Amino acid sequence: MGGNERRHGFTLLELIIVFAILGLLSTIAMTTLAGRVGDYRFTQAMEIIGRVDAHARRQATSQQQTVSTSVSSVANVLRVSTTQDSTSRSFKLPTGIHIGETRFRQQIIPSTTFDIRYNRYGISPTYAMKLTQGSRSRWIIVLGASGQVMQTNQTGEVDEILSL
Repeated sequence: MGGNERRHGFTLLELIIVFAILGLLSTIAMTTLAGRVGDYRFTQAMEIIGRVDAHARRQATSQQQTVSTSVSSVANVLRVSTTQDSTSRSFKLPTGIHIGETRFRQQIIPSTTFDIRYNRYGISPTYAMKLTQGSRSRWIIVLGASGQVMQTNQTGEVDEILSL
């Protein structure tokens, strides 16, 4: 056993260090990816709420009658229907996104089923929905007169907009 022998392979300690580094890097990558997927789902939910609102406004103005959007926070479904037409169109929020609470100007609605009414001119009350995904949450605000959709993480900002 001379000193000229070449060693082939890696020691157990070297392999453990390499696998620990790979595990750490994959954990960081998965955490970053999960955050981006969550942000994408919140963005999808905001777009769906905007589409529901726009559809209800179009229905109300084109038919010159009151239109109602029924929100089921248990099923995470928004359904647009007119008072005289029995057909309705349903929109489902992305998987993992839940409606926590909804606020109108002077009313807080806990997780239940409720209606948002649009008059024949397509105007509704301004409202805000708190969407949750696990421990994360985001507020989606819909301005009643214009239908503009905004998002925020600040409850104080929601209260300020609703008080206008």
